[in-house]
Amino acid sequence: MSESSWQEMVPNYYEQWLKDLKMLVKIPSVKSTQTSDKSHPYGVAVKQSLDQMLSFAARDGLRFGCVADRVGYIEYGPVAASETVGILVHVDVVPVGDGWTSSPFEPEQQGHFLTGRGVDDMKASTMLSYYAIKLIADQQLAVKNKIRLIIGTDEENDWSDMPYYFQTEGVPDIGFSPDGEFIVENAEAGIANFMVSFSDTTQGQDNLTLLKFDAGVAGNVVPGLAVATITGIDETIVTEKLDYFLKQNADVGLKATVQTLSNGLEIKMIGKQAHGSTPDVGLNAGTYLANFLTQLDFTGEAASFLQILGHTAHLDYFGKKMGLAFNQAEMGPLVVNYGLQKFVSGEDGYFSINIRYPIGITEKQMLAIIQRSVKTLHSSVTVKKDELLPHLTPKNDAVIETLLASYETVMGQPTVLHYSTGASYGRLIKRGAAFGTRFAWQTTTAHQANEKYDLENYPKAMAILVESIYRLGNIE
Repeated sequence: MSESSWQEMVPNYYEQWLKDLKMLVKIPSVKSTQTSDKSHPYGVAVKQSLDQMLSFAARDGLRFGCVADRVGYIEYGPVAASETVGILVHVDVVPVGDGWTSSPFEPEQQGHFLTGRGVDDMKASTMLSYYAIKLIADQQLAVKNKIRLIIGTDEENDWSDMPYYFQTEGVPDIGFSPDGEFIVENAEAGIANFMVSFSDTTQGQDNLTLLKFDAGVAGNVVPGLAVATITGIDETIVTEKLDYFLKQNADVGLKATVQTLSNGLEIKMIGKQAHGSTPDVGLNAGTYLANFLTQLDFTGEAASFLQILGHTAHLDYFGKKMGLAFNQAEMGPLVVNYGLQKFVSGEDGYFSINIRYPIGITEKQMLAIIQRSVKTLHSSVTVKKDELLPHLTPKNDAVIETLLASYETVMGQPTVLHYSTGASYGRLIKRGAAFGTRFAWQTTTAHQANEKYDLENYPKAMAILVESIYRLGNIE
């Protein structure tokens, strides 16, 4: 199909697409154990978001279904087709975090941008995919393969949703996840999560004491805010040292405050929240705060905790100081994020290590390295049993060639293959990739405050998705 034919159809869907997108963004679909039950396994709001997607399908006359209240699907094409094209998306979002200048779940349109939590990751892409399938269905275009929009609800946490779907419906034969940029991400990093846990045995508070330290909202998010409470030191000394520290780091835009509380001094460090796959894009407020606090004469486990976070982990995006540095020619370097950090005097503490790694290094090897690097903390290191192995679909696979060709047909110029340190559901399909819907020249705001999506992407992004899905629907 020619670019001009799609360009003629696509604008007709814009207003309804935008209306439906805003409706979806309004749902605060953050995983909640407080509201979870058998019918709402990840919380009421997450299930509401899934139900909203299925209600769109019911309204528009598309076939749909739901598996275990965890995964929904919307489909077009022959019911008995031997092959299924999976377009894998998710409607759950990360916690809000700090630093918003607008209400995260009241989508706000400013110029050609729509702001709201989850709009970039990945509700805009989810709705674009839905409308691409709707356009194909409305035009009654013939496809040989069954096309399914598969809607997950636990992508931002444990990926525990898709196994239920695959057990019942099977794994799609081919497909992609529009959970990134319009480059073909045929290779995705493996993901391993480690937790370093320890106990503090500090007795008394006569001397300088770290009472509390807390940073982070999730292991796969760069902490945008860190808070520490200390006692045994004059506020003037801390304020002077902090002012100097901020001047030393003036080029990165770090902010901090000191406040006197009934039990000591509270220090807040404000960095920049970002996706854990790109820790260098953010400012890890926790490691910056720990780095500052190493100037003070803490002892015991508090000192070890601050030294590891404030020196070993600080600015260690590629794991060099932790001893984890590893680079594979085809997939690139290992990437590290320290997303959760907690210390309570006289109690337990921990910090998480989220690692994105290429082919060539194993979880067992990484565990041994971390254990050696944190031994001064008298800690235990555990592995969260949700590891994702590295994924690679060969560049000469017909699926990859189809996605590349579809982009070039619409845009008039080629796109490229890319190795991603993120994780998309595309890796769950053996012949799968991540593809769309930001353009390569745009900056992601996923997991950040004031998350936004460029509405001017709509016409080209829709056309690329329609072209891609239609071609995959007829691939041999």
